[in-house]
Formats: sequence, structure tokens, C-alpha cells
Amino acid sequence: MTIKEEVILAQARFPARDQGLRPTCIAFALAELNLDAATGVEALSPEYAYQGAACLVPSWLPGTGVPLDAALRATSNGQPVESDFPYQAVEPVAPVPAPPSTFDLHGGGVAMLPLDAGVICAMLCEHRPVGIGLRLTESFYMPVDGVVTFEAAALMPVVLHAVAIVGLGWKDGEAHFLIRNSWGRGWGQYGVAWISVTYVREHALCAFGA
Repeated sequence: MTIKEEVILAQARFPARDQGLRPTCIAFALAELNLDAATGVEALSPEYAYQGAACLVPSWLPGTGVPLDAALRATSNGQPVESDFPYQAVEPVAPVPAPPSTFDLHGGGVAMLPLDAGVICAMLCEHRPVGIGLRLTESFYMPVDGVVTFEAAALMPVVLHAVAIVGLGWKDGEAHFLIRNSWGRGWGQYGVAWISVTYVREHALCAFGA
């Protein structure tokens, strides 16, 4: 039985992006949440979110990623478009200076949310994407026909990976969320895949949105 789609946000239609070998998934997820796809602006800059967060962490070192709370503070007023602050193939050098403040910013106001499936569903029905931080299972790396199979055991329980939820559907009476990853078009179905609400309940550590 295929998943019956109820809500698919415009973000799901954008070309998939690839974070490469850098630990920048939180910055990419925030770029999806801050993007108002109805305005027609181009994709937003994850580099701005990442470097902005890194400069707020005195002990930050290349390759360590950034804390979610720092990334939320760095993007409290939004993010510029990608062409204003392009994504880099390599990590910045510490200490990271604050990004320039001369850009037009889009979005902002992303905050922590209750990790509750009902809240996530309600926001999606209002066409508002939601970010989640997940512990990954082996099945996450290899979605089958666009669906991540639920596994009870987490492969890497201490690793947090952030994605944006951009759709809602149903299969066998269970809610499923369409997630937009930052691993390029080779993951899932051109960069998106479905995960069950059970997967979220068992493996998600946090949720955030605006």
C-alpha cells in the first residue's frame, strides 16, 4: 500500500541539496524552515546559519558541527539567499567572525517545539515546515521505495542528524512525514523520503519550527 499524501509543502519541490562531508545538517534544516516558498526567492544560505552559530560558540572547532540553540540564535532574524552567502566545500577556520549584517534576511523566529506528533501534523496542515533532530538507524541510510523502514534499535544513539519535515501522509492508518534531507539527490527519492510517526516517536530528540 502506497502512502496517501495529505499535505506536500512547496519546499519538497526544490532541488535537493548536499551538505557534503561537513556537519552542517542543522543549518540546512533551518534554511528550509526559514524559506517562504510562496515568495519565489531562491534557496536560503545554510553557510550563514552555520558560521553565525559557530561564532557564538567560543570553543568551536572545525568539524564539530554547531549546537541547535546557537543556530537558532544566529538565525533569529532569518537567513540571506544562497547567492549572498554561498555554501563552502570546506569548514571555516576558527575563530569564525560574525557574518556580515548587510544582507536582506528571510524568515526568522524559529524556536523549539514540543516533540509531539499532533503538533507537527497541525503545523504541516498550516503549511509550516518543522525541523527535527534524529538518532539514525541503519535503515535511514537506505530508504526503500522512498520510505525509511522503522527499526527499534538506533545505530548511532549519540549522533544527532537534523532534517526538515515538508509533508504529511498516511499508510495503513498511521501518519507518515515527508522529510527533506541534505544528502543530495541520491538519497531517498531525489532527496526526500517518508518516515513513520513511530520512527519519530522512537528516534527523534527534538523539534523546532516557526
